[in-house]
Amino acid sequence: MEQKQTTLQKTIYFIFVWILVPFSYFGLSMIYYSTLMAFWSLDCFLTFLTKYTQCNEKSIFHQLKKTIAHHYPKQEIFAKSTDIITQKGYHFENHQITTDDGYIIAAWRIYKDPSHKALHPIVLQHGLLDCSWSWFMNNSTKMCLPYILADLGYDVWCTNNRGNKYSIGHKDLRNSDYNPQYWDYTLDHLVKYDIKAIIHHIILITQREQVIYIGHSQGCTQMFAHLSNDVTFQKHLKCLIGLGPAIYVSRIRSKLIKFTVKSKIFEWLDYIGIPYFFTFDDKFNVKIGALCDMIPSVVRCILFWVTEQLCGYSQRNKIDLEKFGFMVAHEPGGCSVKNLLQWMQIFECKELRYFNYGKDNQKIYGTPQPPKYPVENLKHLTIPKYLYMGTKDVITDEEDFNKMIKLFDQHSLKVIKIEDYAHLDYIWSVDAFEKLYPKIVKDIQENQK
Repeated sequence: MEQKQTTLQKTIYFIFVWILVPFSYFGLSMIYYSTLMAFWSLDCFLTFLTKYTQCNEKSIFHQLKKTIAHHYPKQEIFAKSTDIITQKGYHFENHQITTDDGYIIAAWRIYKDPSHKALHPIVLQHGLLDCSWSWFMNNSTKMCLPYILADLGYDVWCTNNRGNKYSIGHKDLRNSDYNPQYWDYTLDHLVKYDIKAIIHHIILITQREQVIYIGHSQGCTQMFAHLSNDVTFQKHLKCLIGLGPAIYVSRIRSKLIKFTVKSKIFEWLDYIGIPYFFTFDDKFNVKIGALCDMIPSVVRCILFWVTEQLCGYSQRNKIDLEKFGFMVAHEPGGCSVKNLLQWMQIFECKELRYFNYGKDNQKIYGTPQPPKYPVENLKHLTIPKYLYMGTKDVITDEEDFNKMIKLFDQHSLKVIKIEDYAHLDYIWSVDAFEKLYPKIVKDIQENQK
């Protein structure tokens, strides 16, 4: 529902977009260039010392010079994500898809075999605050799921939701980045419009009747919610693979999420008119990534701690911290504040419900409270379903997960638990290509008939 902004919201929005955001970009640029200049100056000074004092290789000056060289930002941080993919030898297409409500979302098509012999295209849908790049975090053809699938000859589609860094556009609204109307969307819009537009576009382009759908976190929720409203939509799916899937999130163990719910941070942000969260342009992300490499004991440690508090952590860390600068140079994807606020509402009410507009619920829904999604309809899903859950996942809690799987037809359901996996490990872990992806490939091969 499009809501009119109050004078306060218009004022706060103006300050946020035209003062706070530019100021933060300027401040980050000053820190980045000052740090880079300090590195360069010290490097030049040490070069002079080692050259004219004829120190041996074991001298403190040589050792310090090597340390500085190790902490210079890696070149991959500055590369465009799409260029990284093509430079590895993959065909790449960026498809622009227009939803029924006018939003323009991007889908990345990646493949090795131009003949597309595989019967069913594969859709990879990211989670909350993520984007299509989330599947490429380890920057290795052997470790990233899209590369693995493309090397096996599959037609891979890494899709984006509206509002992330790769999918900001609208056929009618000008300057979408700065238009508050653009950001007035919720999870319900992703469920109703984005999923349908993505699947229909891929079927149209590939001339295939069905796709294999792989969703991470919210990427599963979107599909489950859409199917609960329209079970016949399963005719477009050959099978569904869920990584850390969520319908119920009443027992989230993430301390950071619990804090945001109790403090009502996103309610306040929505109330005062802040439209989006963590949607940065590439230049901003790149500087953050570079600072992670240059001063890891500060920037990298802080960001990694936040990530762990938000998504949980395994007993043995599975994220390559040497690549962390590269990771945050292209992540997060971002989303609207309302999208995040709806998840906080779902956590509080302990059910998958539509967005709570408060006093406007009666006018919008005809009831004082937002209606539930009819998840009981999911028992009519007869397609094969493969649901993966990590034992250290603090967002998809085991009790919530077990409650969710009771909704499905048990004859077409397969549940796989991955030991010592947290919520991001499905896509970020350095051992996912050994521990998880072979299982997913097997699931796909069973359904490529």
